[in-house]
Amino acid sequence: MATTYELTKQLLEKDDVTSIIHVGGHYGEEIDFYNSYNLDKIIYFEPVKSFSDIISRKIESKRLNNFQVFNFALGSENKEQEIFIADGDSSDSTSLLQPRQSDITFSNKENVKIKTFKSLNIKNIDLAIIDTQGFELEVLKGFEDELANFKYLIVEFNVSEGYIGQVVFSDLDSYLINNSFTRIKTIRKINQDKYNDVNYGDAIYVNNTLVNKSKVSMYKVINKFIDSILYKMFLIFLDFPFHKKQIKKIIKR
Repeated sequence: MATTYELTKQLLEKDDVTSIIHVGGHYGEEIDFYNSYNLDKIIYFEPVKSFSDIISRKIESKRLNNFQVFNFALGSENKEQEIFIADGDSSDSTSLLQPRQSDITFSNKENVKIKTFKSLNIKNIDLAIIDTQGFELEVLKGFEDELANFKYLIVEFNVSEGYIGQVVFSDLDSYLINNSFTRIKTIRKINQDKYNDVNYGDAIYVNNTLVNKSKVSMYKVINKFIDSILYKMFLIFLDFPFHKKQIKKIIKR
């Protein structure tokens, strides 16, 4: 959550972001944060009924006319599907994908609706924030040609599969590059106990229409170097027992 706030803050301080969709709303923890900016429109998508009701009550109690919440998920097709609801303090790990074995338990399931963003005919959104526990690529596919109308995307990623069938970072990144977006900021988190196996984070992507062509090429080179060379060197460095207590959870660039 903290990294998403940091990246969002960087974009909201720009003059060209006045509208947001937040896909995977959970409890709407960002409502006060969003409300501190003079935004025209903020739309949440949250498929779990009890979670969506919490967001709705917050919006109503604060009388926020520029906020809205939809009680369904976004995906690549219109359908219904079971969602795996994580227990207790880990409820933000709830996913439409079946979770792999971990310390997090998923005691309940719920049948939810999924709709494509394209089918909703929502226009003039500057920023999409997508935090859907491995379902991010399905959400993006459902944007169809509307994807080209977004200025910025903030997307959660995972380098490995925490859920069965989850999109991994390299595939997610390739999809957005092929659809004319450039990754300009990446924040990675390292699992403190199993940092070689589990790492994830958030990334900002910008529409190529807003970036000079030379910078698009520059970021491709930088991202490739950091992702494939520098980052692997960093993980090797962390293998030395002397450094394990000095690991920083977040790697920024």
